[in-house]
Amino acid sequence: MTILKIFLQFTLKLLVFSLVLAGLHYLVASNMAMSFPVKEIFKIHIFIVALTLLTYTLLVVVGKLDYTKIGLTFAGLVIVKMMVSFAYLYPILEPPVYDVKEVVFNFFAVYLLFLFFETREAYILIQKGPFTPQ
Repeated sequence: MTILKIFLQFTLKLLVFSLVLAGLHYLVASNMAMSFPVKEIFKIHIFIVALTLLTYTLLVVVGKLDYTKIGLTFAGLVIVKMMVSFAYLYPILEPPVYDVKEVVFNFFAVYLLFLFFETREAYILIQKGPFTPQ
């Protein structure tokens, strides 16, 4: 399997996963009394999808250069992703326009679901990737 094919398969899986998750999140959010607007929820989804796609792209690049470093790269990128997420959340939380608990719950529920998805895909990449010696 070529690297491009693996990347396109991941992108398709990510797109389907993110659309299903955003749809479910919208249904739950629209049926609850929340001060956090749905528009901000979709911004969160777009931000996390972009981070996930960037992370996987970097994993594929590192895998092409040295496939033994994919796991370490994934661990480092998860930490960087968490720091970038806090930097993204800080401006939303600083002026207390919305309930802080709602914002944090909405963000980290989505973040953790995408992290589980990304971990599964990274595991598959490590085990069955095109760069592992046969």
